[in-house]
Amino acid sequence: MQGVSFPRMVELDAVTGLPPRKMLDKDLPVLLRAMGPPGLPMCAIMIDIDHFKRFNDKYGHKIGDLVLRHVSSIIRKSVKFRGEAYRYGGEEITVLLLNTTGAEGLVTAQRICSAVGNSEIVAMVKGKEELLNVRISLGVASTDTVAGSEVLVCADQSVYKAKSFGRNQAVLFKKNAGRFYATTTIDVHFPGTTSIIGGTYILLKKWFSRGDISEIEARVIKDPNNDTADFAEAPVPFFGVVEAEIRGKVSAIERHKGHTYFKFEVKSEIIDLMFKYIQDANNANN
Repeated sequence: MQGVSFPRMVELDAVTGLPPRKMLDKDLPVLLRAMGPPGLPMCAIMIDIDHFKRFNDKYGHKIGDLVLRHVSSIIRKSVKFRGEAYRYGGEEITVLLLNTTGAEGLVTAQRICSAVGNSEIVAMVKGKEELLNVRISLGVASTDTVAGSEVLVCADQSVYKAKSFGRNQAVLFKKNAGRFYATTTIDVHFPGTTSIIGGTYILLKKWFSRGDISEIEARVIKDPNNDTADFAEAPVPFFGVVEAEIRGKVSAIERHKGHTYFKFEVKSEIIDLMFKYIQDANNANN
């Protein structure tokens, strides 16, 4: 194919060993044009490492880079010659597969998910070997059902569905599929004390996510049952907090050292709305 051959023999990202985002941006339109005239589908798989922040926080960025490099190697070997894996950004990886339908891409994504989940990483932690297990969530979309201009966006939306379903799985984007589930559970961290109890409905009035919608931090929690609110003072990301209210049901509360952690059950369609709120907050501060 003119201008593109797999595997890509280009300057690779230093951490992952994958072609960088700028190469993805260059290759994508070329590949779409090549697949278009003969009517062949092209599939995109968006991949996110589950709980990646915890590796960095617990072991440090050196181990985090090791995890990222390990996962990237497995993914690239899994699609060799059929397509390519690119570092999209952070812990996100994008795979492009030529002449691949959504159903075929889902099979590949499930195979990648199993390969990563069944692997082990041997890391030196404080002078001792420690086995680390890593899991990934994957979203799949193909031009056999969506426009080429939408294929990455649709695959990305499916990643969030995979995470909301419990992570460590692949989800295929389907147009007009309706609701996936009646409710979705989100992990919430509130860096303060609160009187909320399980089984009650509350409002999150100020909150944010650093990328994974299924894990958010809240700064203001309101209990509409008794018209009270709890506030937390703690650092926020550069783009600030989202001030749109989210209503949901509280369960599985844990309180530890002045922090509150709980499960937050929301209507499934709220996930897409939250994603939009976060994008709007990012765009407003760029």
